[in-house]
Amino acid sequence: MKASFAMLAIAFLLLGCAQDEQSSIPLFTVTKTPFSIEVAGFGEIQASQSQKIMTPGRRPMTISWLKDENSIVQKGDIIARFDAQQILKDSREEELELMLLQQDIVKSNAQQNQAKQDIDSDQSFVKYEFDFTDRFAIDDLRIYSQLEIIDTLANRDFLEAKDDFLTWKETSIVEQHNNEMAVLDIRKTGVETKFNQHQQALSSLEVISPFSGLLVYEKDRRGEKPAIGQTVFPGRPIAQIPNLDDMQAALFVQANDAIDLAQGQAVEIRLDAFPDTLFNGEVVNVSGFPRSIERGNPVTYFEIVVSLLEQDKRMMQPGRKLSAKIEVKSPSDKLVVPLQALYFDDGSTYVYLKNGNRFTKRLVSSGRKNLYVVEITEGLTDGDVIALSLPEPTQVQGS
Repeated sequence: MKASFAMLAIAFLLLGCAQDEQSSIPLFTVTKTPFSIEVAGFGEIQASQSQKIMTPGRRPMTISWLKDENSIVQKGDIIARFDAQQILKDSREEELELMLLQQDIVKSNAQQNQAKQDIDSDQSFVKYEFDFTDRFAIDDLRIYSQLEIIDTLANRDFLEAKDDFLTWKETSIVEQHNNEMAVLDIRKTGVETKFNQHQQALSSLEVISPFSGLLVYEKDRRGEKPAIGQTVFPGRPIAQIPNLDDMQAALFVQANDAIDLAQGQAVEIRLDAFPDTLFNGEVVNVSGFPRSIERGNPVTYFEIVVSLLEQDKRMMQPGRKLSAKIEVKSPSDKLVVPLQALYFDDGSTYVYLKNGNRFTKRLVSSGRKNLYVVEITEGLTDGDVIALSLPEPTQVQGS
């Protein structure tokens, strides 16, 4: 009797341990639940149409003054000024270089003229020697000896060779001078081009608004707006005057969260300045690839353009920050399970289905998912109970 009681006590103890072990596994009951896919984003309001104002000149310049952003400007108003000190310094250096090149040109011409005069003098002397030799050259053996006649002929050959050399030297000096002048002309053209660019930059130190309207400064690819002391490059958009009658939203969605984004999807928008007001919109463009929006931050984002179905000039001012939800898939009843309940092995997807006091490995097919749950298309039915964490091997049938 005591032995039977002891065995019964042990059985109850083991059963209690098994129930305690099973109760430690969190469970989830599979039911049809409204399933939707929403993607969160952030961004700001901007004008869908605007008149851009470009940085003038043909060289980088440093900003020394800017008109206040979001102020009303009239056509012809000055909206930015650039620092002239560096441009003046560079301009004077190029001007000095031009003066030195001009001196080199004058020096080269003087050297050529002096060399030509020396050659002309030598050629005149050779001509005089020719005349003298021809005048007194006698080849009569009755008057001069044969050696004297040979010396006279050799002297004439020497004069002819010297005359040919002087002619070649004159041609060589002209060619050398022409080459030297060509190099100096090239250098002079380059310096004059730089000097003219500096003069043009000095005449473009002020940016004039070509239109009337609200002034909004343009961000670069890293999200930075022009600032005093910043160096900007020619041709970069420095500001814009937006059309306030047609505003849109520019959103950024983290690349890891961008699930099936496409044109035409509905968007809910809340301005940070007016969080209680909901605006509706529609995706009109999705960037083809993600990019970084912060310097030194490796996280990448897709850029989304959203057209706004309601316009409110009082609230929707360019640059106002906002948060948004993009409805990738509208709600519909689906069998869904938490992402943590799925396990993967050799290309198969499975869950642990509760079967009495133990669990069975059940193969399933999954469909679309959002950030929290995934749709189950095959393998589970309404009312099934699955484990949300990995059971112990002793709790799994067949292990």
